[in-house]
Amino acid sequence: MTEHRVGVIGGGAAGLFAGCFLKKAGVDFCILESGNEVGRKLLITGHGRCNITNRKPSSDLKSGYHEAGNFVYPALKKFSPDDAVAFIQDELGIPLKEEDNNRMFPVSDKASDIRDALVRYIGEENIITNYKCTDLSKDGAVFVVEADDGRTMAFEQVMVACGGRSYPKTGSDGSGYELARQMGQNVTPLGPALVSVDVCEKDREFTSSLSGVSVNAGASLYYDNKKQTQETGDVLFTHRGVSGPAIMRMSRSIPRDIVSRDGWIELDFTPGRDEKEVDEELLREMDAHADTKLTTLASKYVPGSVAGELGKRAGVTDLYAAKVTREQRKAYVRELKHLELHIDNPPKYEEAYVTRGGVALKELKRESLESKIVPGLWFIGEIIDVDGISGGYNLQACMSEAFIAVSNLIK
Repeated sequence: MTEHRVGVIGGGAAGLFAGCFLKKAGVDFCILESGNEVGRKLLITGHGRCNITNRKPSSDLKSGYHEAGNFVYPALKKFSPDDAVAFIQDELGIPLKEEDNNRMFPVSDKASDIRDALVRYIGEENIITNYKCTDLSKDGAVFVVEADDGRTMAFEQVMVACGGRSYPKTGSDGSGYELARQMGQNVTPLGPALVSVDVCEKDREFTSSLSGVSVNAGASLYYDNKKQTQETGDVLFTHRGVSGPAIMRMSRSIPRDIVSRDGWIELDFTPGRDEKEVDEELLREMDAHADTKLTTLASKYVPGSVAGELGKRAGVTDLYAAKVTREQRKAYVRELKHLELHIDNPPKYEEAYVTRGGVALKELKRESLESKIVPGLWFIGEIIDVDGISGGYNLQACMSEAFIAVSNLIK
């Protein structure tokens, strides 16, 4: 049975950065990866460009982690986005560039450059691939890790960085949760996050006709006949439903039994303005341009293609302003302010960028991410109950968590 001081289970972003920090500290370690290569999910982040971090101050980033913001904040302060940029550029040798909303990418626009630099820094001799961990136990002061083929390894301390359940084809298949449970840790309810939403067949006629069109809108999630949450931002129509930043932020709040709870998304194409105000403004436009189609006048609020499709739903297609009745105008404004798109099925883990839920935070030390239940056992990355919005937040969390875990481990 091979022995090392530290075992890192999982060769994703969190595990690889933990490997870098362990290597820099001169600690004996090895990374155990279930697949035939490490960093598979890292390769697809940022659509293959790798949005590695977001260069906002740590105090501003905190709000992007929802209810876990206060928990992850100490890690963000100890290893900030500026620290991450310095490490990647100065030690990994990968130049970065800043794009809109403080998002940081490699200058090459290649996620593979980040992954390959991490592997070089760690050293391939410290990485074992095709090692699928199925059992984790502690025998006295030693952790024993067993693979599905019967191989076993022993470690003084273990970091579990197996990822969540999202994009399972990259190795993030949820198996890490069972390892956590074997060690007595509780796992909070799981769900896909940062994922597109499919709508029912009737409403799909609307979204598919606008596939590829993006609008700024308010988006509200309803189920159990009650508004549950809301977002404002870009909404992208797809051939199956809706996507874009606002929808993806909202997706974490959609329950797995959403269909039986009659769920829908309501879009407001004039967020911040009430229905009466929009109706009166549109009426003035109609009075001033009686020989213009209502949908053409409405293109001041939304792209022309969206205005046309809303016209179909309101039954005013091809009607000129002079011919539109009061009821028809109000029906159009209702669609403009309260477009309902009913959810067809719960979002898919296979398409989600991250997982909501994971190892319960109350059982981890906030300053180090060491288990409160099992000394010498650490959890980092997507496996814990921390998920962030898109824009580099989740990779920054992985780096910051790996840093504080290693910093405390080597003490």
